[in-house]
Amino acid sequence: MKKLLAVLATTFAMAGCAGDSSGGGTPVRDISPSDYVTLSRTACFGACPVYDITLQGDGRVTYHGGRFTKLQGQHNDTYSAGRFLEVLSMFEMRGFSDFDDAYTRDTCRPWATDHPTVTVELKSADLTKKLVWYTGCRGIEERAQLDGMVDELERILDVERFIGTPEERKPKRR
Repeated sequence: MKKLLAVLATTFAMAGCAGDSSGGGTPVRDISPSDYVTLSRTACFGACPVYDITLQGDGRVTYHGGRFTKLQGQHNDTYSAGRFLEVLSMFEMRGFSDFDDAYTRDTCRPWATDHPTVTVELKSADLTKKLVWYTGCRGIEERAQLDGMVDELERILDVERFIGTPEERKPKRR
């Protein structure tokens, strides 16, 4: 038992050094259970899935499904805490902090009607940011980057598990 405790203590001590500037390793992030990322999609004129999903820093997931989703109502689950770190890493790689806070009908020209709005909100020790993107915005330079970031976030959060595939979301015929 003493040997196991010594090995664990050494492992944690080494992990703590991974983020120091002299070692050149990956920085250790200070993640709190109250940190979170939320992804929301609103309705459109068609059959767009309406939902929001929140991943807490400790891996807790809360999903609320609305229209055109496989699961409606609230559902809870738990992912590994590493999933939140994956989101932070992806946001860093894709320049989340550099995006404008809003790409809405008020801020973009031209725009198309009846598209959903995507909202991404992050609260962490490093960054607190809310991005609102009306997907009907046209002519914005960041459109491809926004699409890619949201697609990757949906993959990391395993959104399809909750909202279903397009086939699963089709209304059932009677």
